[in-house]
Amino acid sequence: MPSLRLAGAMALVAALLVFFNSPDSRAQVSFDPFTVDGVEVDVSAANAQVAKDQAIVAAQRQGFATLLERLTAPEDRARLPKADGVEFVRDFSVEQERSLASRYIASLSVRYNGSAVKRLLQAAGIAVTEARTRPVVVVPVFVPEDGRAALWDDPNPWRNAWGNLHGGGLVPLLLPLGDLGDIQAITAAQALAGDALAMQSLGARWRTPDVLVAAATLRGKVLDVALHAGPTTPKPFEALSYRQNDGESLDALLSRAVKDIARAIETTHKQNAAHGGESGTVSALVPLSGMPQWLAVRERLGRVPQVKSWELVSLSRTEAAIIMHVVGDSNQLAEGMSTGGLSLKWADSFWTVQPVGVN
Repeated sequence: MPSLRLAGAMALVAALLVFFNSPDSRAQVSFDPFTVDGVEVDVSAANAQVAKDQAIVAAQRQGFATLLERLTAPEDRARLPKADGVEFVRDFSVEQERSLASRYIASLSVRYNGSAVKRLLQAAGIAVTEARTRPVVVVPVFVPEDGRAALWDDPNPWRNAWGNLHGGGLVPLLLPLGDLGDIQAITAAQALAGDALAMQSLGARWRTPDVLVAAATLRGKVLDVALHAGPTTPKPFEALSYRQNDGESLDALLSRAVKDIARAIETTHKQNAAHGGESGTVSALVPLSGMPQWLAVRERLGRVPQVKSWELVSLSRTEAAIIMHVVGDSNQLAEGMSTGGLSLKWADSFWTVQPVGVN
């Protein structure tokens, strides 16, 4: 296993050498913290129209309860304000519906007024967990019983299950479509092995250092899932197994596992936020025009509370490569850097750190 210093240098080299193509804008992103999808309702009434009207109101209230739990810590649940969620609804859409003579069955997506919801919770003295601004690229590898791993190739029902994931949550999940750039960045074998350089290449392509490999292996009625990720990516577990229920189809099993993992990712994000943000390592380049710049960076890194320690990987006349051990998300780190007289930017597949006001 390479040392942290060597691994950081290799990651920087990989990021600099990646052949960057503009990612397809059609990549699937599951993200909207104030939308609750998949709200299931089943209401009977005097007739189908009355049942539908009652079901829509019920869905808006049910979705609001889900939203409040999403935005708050478990210890605050007992103090959640008693409010009618209907008044906070921006709009809604019907995903699926079925009407009978006096019954209405449907799945709805409800979008709420985020500012109003946050004000409600803050007025009750309850901390609101902010959504993660940086996306996580999901790499779904599926190994069926014949042992032939699939990532970008079809069929890959595990990938399809991630593509069907509803879009509400605190962590934006990005599912690449598997074009030539994605295929060149990482293969199924590399993903299964948790190849850090290949994951770095894919992340650089999508302009985020956070890549999560979700490797699912089917063994009869058991689905084994292993996760691989870098240090700044919210990873809820190393490995977990899901058993297929009686009468449950393979697609239903995969969908259940995806939803569970997505919830676990969100929980991990909330736990990180409650403890001052995410923690991990950040590799960065420091462009230099002279020694005064390097001396300024060294001195100012000590002013940034989010940087707990840092290591020098390499130093030349034109640039330095460093690894920073940090707490907080990228926005918090950038704000701390700015306060300390430094700028932190993610551009063209790697982080750069520069002193402000030093030539």
